[in-house]
Amino acid sequence: MMNDMQKTDDRLKVFQTAALIGDIMLKNGAETYRVEDTVRRVLRTAGVTDAEAVATLTGLTISLEDPSSAPMTSVRRVDTRISHLGKIEVANEISREYVSGKITIDKAYERLQALDADPMRYNWKIVILVCSLTCGCFCLLFGGTMRDFAATLLAGLLYGCFAYLTDRIPFNSFLKTMLASFLIGLFALLFTYGIPIAEHPDLVIAGCIMPLVPGLSIMNGIQDTLYGDYLSGLARLIEAFLSALLIAGGAGLLMQGLPESLSYQAVTENFVPWLLDPSKGFLQPYYAVQTIAAFLSALTFCIIMKATPKHLLYCGILGAAVWILYLAAPVFGVSRLASVFLSSFLICPLASFFARVRKAPTTIFFTAVTINLVPGYGMYKFMFYLIGQQYENALASGMDTLAAAALIAAALATHLSIRKILPFFRNKGKKGSMQS
Repeated sequence: MMNDMQKTDDRLKVFQTAALIGDIMLKNGAETYRVEDTVRRVLRTAGVTDAEAVATLTGLTISLEDPSSAPMTSVRRVDTRISHLGKIEVANEISREYVSGKITIDKAYERLQALDADPMRYNWKIVILVCSLTCGCFCLLFGGTMRDFAATLLAGLLYGCFAYLTDRIPFNSFLKTMLASFLIGLFALLFTYGIPIAEHPDLVIAGCIMPLVPGLSIMNGIQDTLYGDYLSGLARLIEAFLSALLIAGGAGLLMQGLPESLSYQAVTENFVPWLLDPSKGFLQPYYAVQTIAAFLSALTFCIIMKATPKHLLYCGILGAAVWILYLAAPVFGVSRLASVFLSSFLICPLASFFARVRKAPTTIFFTAVTINLVPGYGMYKFMFYLIGQQYENALASGMDTLAAAALIAAALATHLSIRKILPFFRNKGKKGSMQS
């Protein structure tokens, strides 16, 4: 009798731990397939015949069933979702340590409770400065000049202050995104016409909206869909699409209200990026500046996404590597859209290697690979033209932006598919060698 009670008590601890770890991962933006896999691994340590977990974007259902005891079932709703790469990593690490026997169930539950209560934030002063640098670096990636870069640093600093002040105010996230985009447009106008620093206000806007881009939602939506969770995958992608429209729409609406004498600067067309000489090859200052900016933009963006410091250098390396390939491909006659696919596809294996060596979720490193290629400027141009009823230009810009996003998704999906297929051929090869 005592043994049965002790066994039931142990299973209850495992059940509660699995539920908590799934709740933490979902709240902080983990892919649903990763949540389900992690929860199942923890549940199976209870020694039951049937352990199941079903995660959606807004909830988690888990169950334990065994003939020797009463079944256990839990349904948890997840109302708040943020992007916190650090918490996903730590939760994943705790689950691995428990499943491998390195820590007890009591210790795992204690650490998970502490993790759930810990905000795990960078110092607010660092975050504001990092936000400013992220915006400035993206402006350079879009072809901005040093004057544009300086104006974007200032606008990004003001946006960072706004984000910090509103971070603790519980109002609708879509409304906050729209307001932030509108303010970014105001800052761009201020530093172009009020205090004449910038030359291209649209590039200032494009750089400043990049920290708002739902890069993690886009990537997780792709991965969830690839793993067969179409409901969560589609929900994430719709959420990301709506966010992207609001991000670009707030600033685009403001820029469409400019006097006609100024409106021509609202979108820069057919200009040669700063320091780029089309008549020369790859060895010129433009590419050195772009590589440094790509390294810093990926690194600082991962800070905004709250990745742990120990991975930041690797995130920067991935951001620089994918951008070098993206810039180099057209020099050798590859089209721009093909460059998007090739650069992201070729760097994905390096991201997976870093994840394996660093024992961290691939989400962290895939974020660094994809963020520099996300067509932020294209989103802005699409919304600007759409609001201004320039439907032909809006269609062209929208199709180009959608194609670039789809190719990033295709590259990631292709890499993940190959990763799933390779073990099958390896095992088949081993069986063949054993039979021979």
